[in-house]
Amino acid sequence: MLGIWLGKLALWLLRLLGRGATSFPGRLALRVSPGLLGRLGGQLRRCVVVTGTNGKTTTASLLAAALNAEGPWLHNTEGANMAQGLTTALLAHTSWTGRLRVRQAVLEVDEATLPGVIDKLPVRVLVLTNVFRDQLDRYGELDTTMQKILDAVRRSKATLVVNGDDPLARHIALEGGRPVSYYGLNPAQAAQPHRDQTRDGAFCLRCGARLAYDGFFYGGLGLYDCPSCDFCRPHPDFLGSYEDGLLRVVHGNRPPQVFRLPVRGLYNAYNALAAIAAARVVGLDSDTIRAGLARFRPPLGRMQPYATSPETVLNLVKNPTGCDSVLQAITSEHGAKVVCIAINDLAADGRDVSWLWDADFETLVEAGDVRLCVTSGLRAEDMAVRMKYAGMAPDAIVCIPDLEGALRFSLAAARDAGDLPVYALTTYTALYPAAAILRRLEAEARPAGATGGRAVQERGTA
Repeated sequence: MLGIWLGKLALWLLRLLGRGATSFPGRLALRVSPGLLGRLGGQLRRCVVVTGTNGKTTTASLLAAALNAEGPWLHNTEGANMAQGLTTALLAHTSWTGRLRVRQAVLEVDEATLPGVIDKLPVRVLVLTNVFRDQLDRYGELDTTMQKILDAVRRSKATLVVNGDDPLARHIALEGGRPVSYYGLNPAQAAQPHRDQTRDGAFCLRCGARLAYDGFFYGGLGLYDCPSCDFCRPHPDFLGSYEDGLLRVVHGNRPPQVFRLPVRGLYNAYNALAAIAAARVVGLDSDTIRAGLARFRPPLGRMQPYATSPETVLNLVKNPTGCDSVLQAITSEHGAKVVCIAINDLAADGRDVSWLWDADFETLVEAGDVRLCVTSGLRAEDMAVRMKYAGMAPDAIVCIPDLEGALRFSLAAARDAGDLPVYALTTYTALYPAAAILRRLEAEARPAGATGGRAVQERGTA
């Protein structure tokens, strides 16, 4: 009980002080009671876990919105997805006597954390969004991440919901020995690459042959087939077609269902498709899912708009494939624009920033409508050099390490150029400071005497 009391007291005090209470209460509680996550998790009747490299936070949030339309489900809303964050999420719904008030949970779980918590939670459904190369100094090489996920899958009793367009996720599903439902996009939406890009999962993990692709959606997601064995893309149980903010989903022989998405971009269509597929596997009907999606609010930094003058859209970037998907979404927004990119190399970002050279920043140049690129953060100079080698004219690159200065300069330049939109891309440790700055800039842009506006929920460093 001491761990529960200390954790809940820390949770209460941090909220009273207006601080983020996402990890520290759980960390404190686990230090005193190391088995607390298992004891609280054991009280759950149902648990859905979302894991993978990219899209976890948005997918879990979309799924939680859908499930909460049916009844209360607890959720680590702020995306604190390691053991301490999961414990904090459970403590928020635990009485002082240790009784869990909400017995259903949707939890986003970090890939490296998954093996350590899979036995502590009654996971009924496990969603695997994708498997890409991420922070090498934290996760190691890709095969290390895959083995961790596979070990967890083999020990679980969950039904899998897996991105069938990802050959690495498909391999885990085949080797995991669990019932699986695949989701994927309509082949008609696949495109041919216009240049050679770094793609994870280029080789068959069964026989070692290079996979043949008939088209790509983004990164290594696409229409793959092994020319040397029977490994191939499965026909999706949930087939999605995305256009103009609408996702048409075909599930088996059932009539197609159309969902209006509260998120933008092809990669977010994948996240929504994963959430819809998981909700259907849990047992929700399409109308309940629609009602939940209508109440969804995007997590921080996921194509999130701010009413600055002019508008700013904030995005998190942390690895090559995730960055490419954000760049694809930005370049698909037609018209001139200003881009501000803030790169840090603190522990939470990953110390190794060599991934910047694998990300396809050339697309920003080739689009021809980025009027200015402002680089910022601890590695502002590195990012400026990367943009120069991407082909951007030197006079269109401005390096301002101070984040607030960079955002203010970007907005001023965008106003002078005719109120162009600003797209801000940041790594993790720059994301929350950027959100705080943009909130202040929203307030400055608001007409005198006006009140209200969209509130952005922020997380502190605790």
